[in-house]
Amino acid sequence: MERRKLFANAAGFLSLIQRQRNTAGLSLKKFSFKKLILVSKASLFLFLAVPFSLVIAGMFFWWGYNLQPVDRNSREKISFVINKGDGLSKISENLKNKGLIKSSFHFRIYCLLRGTAKKIKAGNYYLSFSMSPWEICRDLVKGVNDEWVTIIEGLRSEQIGRIFTEKGFEINLVEWEEQVKNRGLEGRLFPDSYLIPRGADQERILQIINQNFQKKVLGNLVLEIQKSGMEINEILTLASIIEREAKTDSDRGIIAGILIKRIENDWSLQVDASVQYAVGSKNCSILKSPCEWWPQVTSNDLKINSQYNTYLHKGLLPAPICNPGLSSIGAVLQPKKTDYWFYISDQNGIMHYAKTGEEHHTNVEKYLLTN
Repeated sequence: MERRKLFANAAGFLSLIQRQRNTAGLSLKKFSFKKLILVSKASLFLFLAVPFSLVIAGMFFWWGYNLQPVDRNSREKISFVINKGDGLSKISENLKNKGLIKSSFHFRIYCLLRGTAKKIKAGNYYLSFSMSPWEICRDLVKGVNDEWVTIIEGLRSEQIGRIFTEKGFEINLVEWEEQVKNRGLEGRLFPDSYLIPRGADQERILQIINQNFQKKVLGNLVLEIQKSGMEINEILTLASIIEREAKTDSDRGIIAGILIKRIENDWSLQVDASVQYAVGSKNCSILKSPCEWWPQVTSNDLKINSQYNTYLHKGLLPAPICNPGLSSIGAVLQPKKTDYWFYISDQNGIMHYAKTGEEHHTNVEKYLLTN
């Protein structure tokens, strides 16, 4: 009996050990599987994170590199002009073409992110290759080194002088007018848009304008001037009348032909613009502002005692009455030949031409006296 119990206990003990072994095996298998999953996830993370980090690092390097100065050690400065109406894309490309930045794309994005894209001002800047894009962008927003000044066609020298004072240039208007008259510059203050250095005095301003006149008129039109057989002052004087009398290129050519024909045949020019000039000179001064330099002509004005009254005096005026543009100068150099001797401008600025005095009087009654 005792022997049977002993065998039963031994069998139970062996069975217990076997069950514990089986349980331990299952636990080990579960532990190994979980560990494998964790290791796989970590490996996948590292597999994705490493190249992603490299891409991010590369992008930062690429971005940073293109926002560095082209040459930190350069001391050279060059002129960079932004014209009115230039957009950010064009400005960026021009900077790249000048070699002032490494990437037009990065400069454009940088300005957009900074909110300065629409704050960039037109003008002439002096930029260095040692400047970073943010420094360049800062200067373009801060303002110009030079000031844009536009002279339109048909202005008197007094009007042009006041334009410069209104732009902040410190010039003496009386001295300005004295220089213009003493040097015979009326008619040569060529209409154009100019970049004038800030702080420029009137001598420097007149020099810049004169250089432009020398190039665009005396230089580019030298052959036409020689062929015309006229002196440059005669050309400019006629052109100044045409500038004030005509509004279209077609009318300029016809009126030039009429005026030249009248001079050649010893006729009075009888142009209102010359009378306007005489009246304006009498009633206004360069220090008086505002003042109507080109008043509406009245019947009494036609009697004003002045060399510029072409109703009383035959021949060409003593000097230009304004500063004409290329179109009016070109009309004098290439006048249009017609049978017309007279012209008037109606209330809408439309020209009406006549071949005879009778036709002219009919036009006056029809287009001027009836209104």
